[in-house]
Amino acid sequence: MRFSLLRLLACFLLCFSTLSHAVFLDEIQVYDGEINEPGEFGLEIHANTTISGQTVASFPNQRISQGAVRITPEFSYGLTKTLEFGFYLPTIYTPQYGYESAGYKPRLKWLPIQNSDTQPWALGVNFEYSVLNTGMEDPRKGAEVRGIVAWKNNKWSLAFNPVIDAGRSDGHNSDWEFNYHTRAIRLVGDGGLITGYGLEFYQGQSAVNNGNPNSSPKQLFAIVEMQPRGAFFNGMNIHMGLGYGWDSGDQLTFKMIISPKL
Repeated sequence: MRFSLLRLLACFLLCFSTLSHAVFLDEIQVYDGEINEPGEFGLEIHANTTISGQTVASFPNQRISQGAVRITPEFSYGLTKTLEFGFYLPTIYTPQYGYESAGYKPRLKWLPIQNSDTQPWALGVNFEYSVLNTGMEDPRKGAEVRGIVAWKNNKWSLAFNPVIDAGRSDGHNSDWEFNYHTRAIRLVGDGGLITGYGLEFYQGQSAVNNGNPNSSPKQLFAIVEMQPRGAFFNGMNIHMGLGYGWDSGDQLTFKMIISPKL
């Protein structure tokens, strides 16, 4: 039985190529067990910039990552206790092309198992479809299915996202590809400015088309989360990270996610 299960898992992974197509890095985030309550609106502002990375386009008119600033508001709404709708409006600034709209991305999160005071696990899946403008990704349109496996108590928040995605446009649909993202945060509950710190790891996320299955792009981020005090911030959460990449991943990336309280 054990051999059969291992063989089944191996076959599943081999069904998906570890090659990566060029990715528009609007959102650098590991999904955990958070979900809006029914009827609740949410907003996250994703911002990141590549300090050292891609300097040569890997397809015609690509907005190269180095020196680019990407700002993406993400709107969300709780449909039911287990369903959440989200909508991204990514934008980008590059020295070559200036400030531009990058397209749009709707998503649907389903989280049937949610953590609580008596149960630490959360399990679900997020479905996303992207329609981006020329020069952002190749192919421009794509679909993503992201698993959500999360565990949380009063000291730790852990999350793992197995992801399969594929490009679906421009006459050259890509194969379904497998990659994964994971995160570990040590929670700080003393009422101070810092609320958590930890690490995130991303495999298969790159602005460069990568054709080498033995060197899929990788990035490791040191992250800190905080909740500033004062009336202006009004319960705002801020997530910041500095990432180092290798195997065609951008070498140095700074990211921030701002979650104002609505």
